[in-house]
Amino acid sequence: MKISLRYLPVSYCFSWTITLYTFKNTEINNEKASDSEAKSMLYLVGMHQENEEIDIITFDCFNDVTGSTESFSKMWDIQSKNYTNFPPSKIGESLYTLYDNFISSFDFHEYILFCNPLKQDYLVDISNPYYKFNNITESTKSGIIKKLTSMVQEKNKTDAVPFLNEFLEQVSFYEDRHSKSDYIKSISKFKNTKIINEIVYENIFKEIRDKQSSLKNSYIENETIQTSDEVLKFNRYMTKNQLHTLIISKLVGIEVFSYDGIPTSFLKYVCELDEDDVEDLLLECRSNISKAFFDKNSYILFWNIIERIIFEIHKEKSKKVDEVYENTKNRINKIPQYLDEMSLKYLISLLISGYKKCM
Repeated sequence: MKISLRYLPVSYCFSWTITLYTFKNTEINNEKASDSEAKSMLYLVGMHQENEEIDIITFDCFNDVTGSTESFSKMWDIQSKNYTNFPPSKIGESLYTLYDNFISSFDFHEYILFCNPLKQDYLVDISNPYYKFNNITESTKSGIIKKLTSMVQEKNKTDAVPFLNEFLEQVSFYEDRHSKSDYIKSISKFKNTKIINEIVYENIFKEIRDKQSSLKNSYIENETIQTSDEVLKFNRYMTKNQLHTLIISKLVGIEVFSYDGIPTSFLKYVCELDEDDVEDLLLECRSNISKAFFDKNSYILFWNIIERIIFEIHKEKSKKVDEVYENTKNRINKIPQYLDEMSLKYLISLLISGYKKCM
């Protein structure tokens, strides 16, 4: 999908002007294009070198996909293309939206073209999927620049192509050399990715893709914003926490953070408590689990614990909470401070319940 972006100066009765950002030519894509856009989002959150800074991902607003910090102080802009045949002219055409953002009054931290692997003879070095424009051969550059220049001139009805060299120095390319499941695995932080069936990863990808597509059903054509964070009012976004929550819940077969009830294997720990104490204990366990996962300083540790518990349940066939608890404690060097003994046992009980549902 292609978005043509324009900034319109609007004069008010006062002696000052505000610059507005207008969304143009927003579309809904076919499944193949949606796959590419979903991959580009997962790349930003799981594989990009600055993924830890990205908190929010918007869809079909500034571009196909745009990642940002929570405060929108930095934005990573992605144009996603899934062309199998990708000659220099098509590459130049695909760079237009990124260029349009580059010359706009909104500041983007990075401009990325996410695409299928280019022909090897287009590149100086083929070893790295992430590279800059200077990694492209001179003859290929010439074709790209020619097409991009003609598009800028045609779209803007002018011979001027301002800051073209500056843009080409900054634009990045990322070649999609991974399977759908690879992108999910990059986010899950599991070291042993084989503990989960490949089909599960594929299904999670499809669910994320469909969720992403559904968020683009709203109509924002010709809508304007004054500051980048105003884009949130269109509800075309997902937070990294939401994405992680979806993935972890699907991997373990249960809604870890919103489970309403008492897992069967946890009943023995509450059977002697009165009703109020049970509610208090469950509330505390859920709160501690959420804190451990959503705390940026401990969520990787949380993934490690989940991985260990899943291994114990799936591979070791351990079904007793106390046994899984002891094995997990003995094999995990550091456990987040929020996960006290009872919270960890509650988490283990949830995962055992999720495993049973998947059987």
